[in-house]
Amino acid sequence: MKRNGNVVELDVRSFLRQKLEPFKQIMDAVNALESDDVFVLHAIFKPTPLLGIMKAKGYANKVESVSDDHWITAFVRGAGARAKLEAMSLHSFVHADEEAGS
Repeated sequence: MKRNGNVVELDVRSFLRQKLEPFKQIMDAVNALESDDVFVLHAIFKPTPLLGIMKAKGYANKVESVSDDHWITAFVRGAGARAKLEAMSLHSFVHADEEAGS
């Protein structure tokens, strides 16, 4: 997990590629969020079951596929969550080393 200001990023792609379940790591990160934090999750597929769980916890989401095996999902809660998400470009969370193909 990486924190940059009010953005908390978690990349679970390596867990998923090893056929490991990252749900505990995800929920640990979610439980540590502050009210104004943006949670950004990197996965190898659209995390559809998680979307419902997070909605029940009061989070709005935005999901983008940046490649066949890289999906980025942002979660925000509170007033203005939807507007905050719409203003975000999730492609900005793709790191330079990934864009170069390494």
